[in-house]
Amino acid sequence: MKRKELRKLLIPVLAFCMAAPAPVLAAEGGAAQAGTEAGASAGGQEASDTECLSETPEAYEQRTGYVLPEGWQYVLDENGCVILNGDGTPQLREEPSEETGEGTETPGEQPGEGTETPGEQPGEGTETPAVTPEPEQTPGASTSTNEQLIAAQQIIELPVIVEDFRFWTVARKYAFAVEDLEIKEEMDQESRSIGSLAQNGVCYVLKEDQETGWLYVESGRVRGFVKAEQVMTGDEAQSLLEQYQNTAKALAEEAGTEYTGIGTVAAEAAELVPWQENEAFTWLRATVNQTVIDKKYALCNATKLNIREGQGTDSRIVGTLSQGALCYILADQDQEWIYIESGDVRGFVKSEYIDFGEETDRAVEEKGEESFGLAEQLIEPEENEAIYYTLTSIKSGVPGGELRQSLLDFAAQFIGNPYVWGGTSLTEGADCSGFVQSIFRQYGYELPRTSGEQSQYGTQIPVEDAQPGDLIFYARNGVVYHVVIYAGDGQTIEAMSTNVGIVRGTLDTAHAVWATRILEDTVYAYGSGDIAEVNAEPAMYGTNLGEFKLTYYCACEICCDVETGITATGTPVVEGRTIAVDPTVIPYGTQVIINGHIFTAEDCGGAIKGNRIDIYVNDHDRANALGVNYAEVYLLK
Repeated sequence: MKRKELRKLLIPVLAFCMAAPAPVLAAEGGAAQAGTEAGASAGGQEASDTECLSETPEAYEQRTGYVLPEGWQYVLDENGCVILNGDGTPQLREEPSEETGEGTETPGEQPGEGTETPGEQPGEGTETPAVTPEPEQTPGASTSTNEQLIAAQQIIELPVIVEDFRFWTVARKYAFAVEDLEIKEEMDQESRSIGSLAQNGVCYVLKEDQETGWLYVESGRVRGFVKAEQVMTGDEAQSLLEQYQNTAKALAEEAGTEYTGIGTVAAEAAELVPWQENEAFTWLRATVNQTVIDKKYALCNATKLNIREGQGTDSRIVGTLSQGALCYILADQDQEWIYIESGDVRGFVKSEYIDFGEETDRAVEEKGEESFGLAEQLIEPEENEAIYYTLTSIKSGVPGGELRQSLLDFAAQFIGNPYVWGGTSLTEGADCSGFVQSIFRQYGYELPRTSGEQSQYGTQIPVEDAQPGDLIFYARNGVVYHVVIYAGDGQTIEAMSTNVGIVRGTLDTAHAVWATRILEDTVYAYGSGDIAEVNAEPAMYGTNLGEFKLTYYCACEICCDVETGITATGTPVVEGRTIAVDPTVIPYGTQVIINGHIFTAEDCGGAIKGNRIDIYVNDHDRANALGVNYAEVYLLK
């Protein structure tokens, strides 16, 4: 959802709330009434959040082991029974004071400190926000309104993050056409066909939408959508892949050439629409092909050199190079028109107006790349038709939201599992903050245990600035009582209540007070660049995980020569950062130190078991040259 659309969503006060009951008020004579808000939430749960098991305080304590905190008393019904919240915790109120002679509920000042322990503290969740928020004191919890609570926070207006245009490389996931098929421009069978793939033709799955059953695939220069049932994957794909490999290897041996993959025997898709006109081409800027290449320096020898959109002087000028400015050759080095990159300008220049070769390399290396000027941009990259003449660059693209989408895809797997107050199990049950804590732990983030504490972790931002993967917090009467993972378009993934469990919900704008940003939008803080670079300080070394066998791989077909069975998430593999691991040994998202360099566990493979790690590099020759070795692996503190 765009920011302005989310702002519109936040303007109206909804006529319903997500299972949030009205406060239980102490009556004048000490009796209490349990009130509920009318209407059901978007999740469809019942509006009433109270229930009575007809237990006296003594019977309730005997059954649960609950210890009533000093200075508090149970809220009882007309029969003297303890009134329970939807999650089974008792409703409480302060004991009557000597001055007033009556008890007043103080939801924001519940007794007790420390971690949540089922049966000891009031529960969390959307069922009972007004009466039993989490026991930890949130800064500003003594305030009586959400407006005062928000005013007490340091909420930061974040800058707009501009995503670049470059592609990144992902692990190969093979698929083969069950029968002749057409690749679509949109996730709609009625949309335009932009490519055709023959029966048993090969494509690579870049992204899976498990809810709709559509796959975003790449085959040759064609990039678009097919339905999952139109292609074979898994064991069936592995069998056909091995047949193709055996045939291709036999042909290579017969011809006396090196085996380079199944491209000579497995058909790729044919274009029905030129790639420049295909709206799906950049739907996800991931590819199984190499995207980062070695730098080939070139210096402009003309007073002013035009960089053009095409190979000819009649093509539009997209940028200019001044004399002595630096550019990098990406393609067609031996042609009259050479394809170059300089800064964010990409296009064609006449070969006679740039110098390259050993002498140029020495000059740049001696002075340093930073001492040379770059091209002046005249046309925005997205308007430049030459921008994707090749998908390679001297640096990898920044994936932007792909890490966020990966987290949402992971969290969505647990929809339908139970809500258990005090729980942290994604399968057996979790409460709202336990669910969030367990999800983010898989990505290397250790969050506090309760929603009140989590609301103070990370960077606090306005709700309307939330992006998918950010956390949004709900409060009532100045107290944070619930946390959700924002999924975009006004949707959430959350452990909602005992009635409905873990669900995909609708953002409760009436009670959302702020969001926090945990995920880093640029994931290159550590561990990108040369794998031989030592970038870990002594103080960064944590637990020694033991000795691991190290091998090296790239994204080529020879390295990724099996149908992996992994889920295609679009998450990039980056030299100097990505390692493939056994997730039962090193969980995804974990950062480790190997030979002084920091890596992140982001990939897996069928052969990666136990104490073995595959380290990603950009090209196959390097993977072969590095061979096999062993090293001690340490957790990054």
